[in-house]
Amino acid sequence: MDLEMMVGDMGYRVIGPCASRSEARLMIIKERPDAAILDVQLRDGEVFPLAKRLHECGTRLVFQSGHSRAEEIEDRFPGAIFCEKPVWGHQLEEALRQFLDSEPKNDATN
Repeated sequence: MDLEMMVGDMGYRVIGPCASRSEARLMIIKERPDAAILDVQLRDGEVFPLAKRLHECGTRLVFQSGHSRAEEIEDRFPGAIFCEKPVWGHQLEEALRQFLDSEPKNDATN
């Protein structure tokens, strides 16, 4: 909820949060986000299949994890940003602004 509030306070519209891949898949059927903040390990497994789908649709990806390495993420998802946990709010804010400052502030998800 802190992340959701932080992203909202930045002026972006939040769709989410989603605690599982299945929940997120249902959400992105309705609306494709411009950017997604993804935790690598979700309730129903790793987020990589969902991330691949989002990446193929042009969604910009920010990963946060204590279980993965930046190199692994960069190899699998060129252009994605990796933030190692624990992640500070200013790190995620900087990542989102890097992706979205030139676009309307209306679509970000976590």
